[in-house]
Amino acid sequence: MSDTTELQIAVQEPASWSRRLSITVPRERVQRTRTSVSSQYASSVRLPGFRKGKTPKNLVERQFGPQIEQETIDRLIQEAYKEALDTRDLHPINQGQVTNVQYEGGADFTFEVEFEVQPAVALQRVSGFTVTRPDTAVGETDVDAVLERIRDDRAHWHDLEGEATPDWNDRVTVEMSDRDAAEDEAKPRPYRFVLGEGQAIPDVEAAILTLSPGAEGDFDARFPDDFPDEAQRGQEQHLHIRLVRAERKHLPELDDELAKALGEFEDVAALRARVLEDLKKDAEQRAVAEVRSQLVQQVVEANPFDVPASMVDRYVEFSTGDTPERRGKRTPAQEEQFSQYRAMMRPQAEAALKRMLVVENLADKQGLRATQDEVDAKVEELAAENGRSPSDVWLELEKSGQLQALESQITEDKVFAYLESQNTVA
Repeated sequence: MSDTTELQIAVQEPASWSRRLSITVPRERVQRTRTSVSSQYASSVRLPGFRKGKTPKNLVERQFGPQIEQETIDRLIQEAYKEALDTRDLHPINQGQVTNVQYEGGADFTFEVEFEVQPAVALQRVSGFTVTRPDTAVGETDVDAVLERIRDDRAHWHDLEGEATPDWNDRVTVEMSDRDAAEDEAKPRPYRFVLGEGQAIPDVEAAILTLSPGAEGDFDARFPDDFPDEAQRGQEQHLHIRLVRAERKHLPELDDELAKALGEFEDVAALRARVLEDLKKDAEQRAVAEVRSQLVQQVVEANPFDVPASMVDRYVEFSTGDTPERRGKRTPAQEEQFSQYRAMMRPQAEAALKRMLVVENLADKQGLRATQDEVDAKVEELAAENGRSPSDVWLELEKSGQLQALESQITEDKVFAYLESQNTVA
C-alpha cells in the first residue's frame, strides 16, 4: 500500500461488499498523458508526402484528434484506477464499472468506478446456540431395505407365457392408436413401461391388464382430474391397444451365491454386516452435516451479512458448468430455461458462500488453519488405509489439485469442532 499519489481519491461504501471510487486526475497529468499519446501517433503514422515519424504534430492532431482523445481517456482511466486501488489497498473481485467520466481539454479529468470486494464478515456472536443432532440409529429393517434394492437392481425380466395377463409391476410393450385421429395420424405408436409406476393414465393401465400378449382391443380412456396438463383433464380418448409383450421381474434369491457375486463376501451374513456398517457411517455423516448446517445457520442469523452478486454468479457458473462459451451455443429458448435454473440455484449458492465466509473468518480469528503437521498426518492416514506409501499419496494429491482441498477440509473440521465446543449439541 502506498500513500504517495497525485490523484484525488474518495472512497464510498454503498454496501459492506461494494466500493465506489471517485478519482480526479490533475490537469498537468492529463496533459502529459495526452502529449504521450499524440507523440506515439506521430511516430507511427504515415501521411502522404511525409516519411514515417516525420509528420507534423498539427497534421496528426487534425487527422487523428478523436482517436487521440479516446486513447487518452482509456489510458487515464486504466492507470488512475490501478493506482487508486494500490493506494487504498483495495482488491476487487469483479470488473469495475466506470461511470460519470468528465473530460475537457485543459481541465482535471474525473470519473467514478464501482466494484465489489470480498465482504468483511464481523462475527460478534458465535456461542450460546443449541442445535439438534439427528437420530443415527440403524436397524435390521434398514439393512433389509438395502438388500431388497440390491436384489431389484440384479433382477431379470421373463416373458409371460400362454394366455396369462399382466399384473402390476410387470413391464409391458404396447402399440396404441387414436381411433378418432385422421388416417395419416392413426398409425400405432409403441410404448414401453412398468404397470403401476404412473407412466400411463389409470384407464390405459386398466385396459392393458385385461390383455394377454398378442391380444388387442378398443378402449375408452379418460384423463384424470389431477392430470399435470390442465387442458387434458377430463378429456376422453378412444384408443386401440395391442399388447405386444409382457414381462415379469424375477429377483435373485438372497443367498450366499448372491453375496459372493457382489464382491468379497463369503456369505449373506458378511454382506449384511457390511451393509449395516455402511449405513451407520452414512447416518453419522448425515448427522455431522446437519449439525454443521444448523450451527452455520444460527451464526449467520445472529451476524447477518450480504454476499456480493459477483461471488454468487461465479459460484453458480462453477457449480453448473455454465461457461460463456456454452451460453453462446444455446438457442434463445434453451438460454431462457437455463436462466431460470440459474435463478433457482442462487439461494443455494448464497448459503454455500456464507458458510465458506464464516469458516474462513473463524479459521483466521481463532488460529484454526490446517498446519503442515496435520496435513502430513492426514496423508499418512490415507496412505495406510489404501496400502500405499505417504510420498506416493502426497504426489498424487498435489498433481490432481486435491492437496489444497485436503487442507481446507482439515481447517473446516477444526472450525466446526470449535463451534461445537462453544454451543450445545442436543
